[in-house]
Amino acid sequence: MKTPPDRFRDEALSKALDEAIAGNRAPFYDKMRRGSGMPGPRFNQSLVKAFAGEVVERGAGADALLAALRAFHDDIAPFGHVDEFLAILGIAGTGARAASDEKARKKLMEPLADAARDVRSRIRVEVTSAMISIGQVEGEPFGHTLRVWAEDEDAYLVQAALEAAAHPDLLPKLGAEHAGFILDAAYKRVANESRSGRRSESFNRLMRALAVLPAQIVSRYPQLADVIEGHTRTKDEDVRIAIEEVLPAIRKSRAHDRAEAIEIALKATKKPSRDPRWDRLPGKRGRGR
Repeated sequence: MKTPPDRFRDEALSKALDEAIAGNRAPFYDKMRRGSGMPGPRFNQSLVKAFAGEVVERGAGADALLAALRAFHDDIAPFGHVDEFLAILGIAGTGARAASDEKARKKLMEPLADAARDVRSRIRVEVTSAMISIGQVEGEPFGHTLRVWAEDEDAYLVQAALEAAAHPDLLPKLGAEHAGFILDAAYKRVANESRSGRRSESFNRLMRALAVLPAQIVSRYPQLADVIEGHTRTKDEDVRIAIEEVLPAIRKSRAHDRAEAIEIALKATKKPSRDPRWDRLPGKRGRGR
């Protein structure tokens, strides 16, 4: 019989996992390090998925191990270090448990929120994947969780909410109301950022997300182009840049007919330059605050 893709193929790994859950973690950690594919640019995603499947089978008994894996923070397992793989396993397993166990979900969402703020990009990606899986199980009510994240002060958390909400597998389940709220909150988060905060990596990541993801949202719900158009009235230059950068993607989407109205509104509310020559400088972006 063919081994399911979401379980360990090696019985020795299953045995080591059971020992780790019982408290003897070192042998399991060593096996995971050897199979991780790290250090390097890519890690063993199949092994991560298999671990998540095994954790779901074991239920709450694996939660202490997951907490220990999540404790491999950036200071001891930085990006690219082999022990980063252990942290990735912790988040993947936590997300799988939260998706499969409704009773434990609220408690497990707290460490996922913490991980969404992690400086390591692969940890944050794993959180977003977990949010999508949980949302598919929970459906429309999960939009309330994403709303809380979207209104957080941490730009990484806002980005995670936006990425999850815009995912094609989750967006139809959330509905237009939740998606519109999250999109609106993301633009407001940019506008409310401090001058120094605009130089942070988290802010830049949110800006990159806003250059793409709103197009996916309005493609599914064209009426939410009104949210984007409403933000063209802002005086915040970064919000205006984000809207300008997403327009090409909107033109290629199902809501392409809404792009013109957004562009017209953006031009109509453009603040005149003190020196008109500034507008003709090549490569001007207006981010230097």
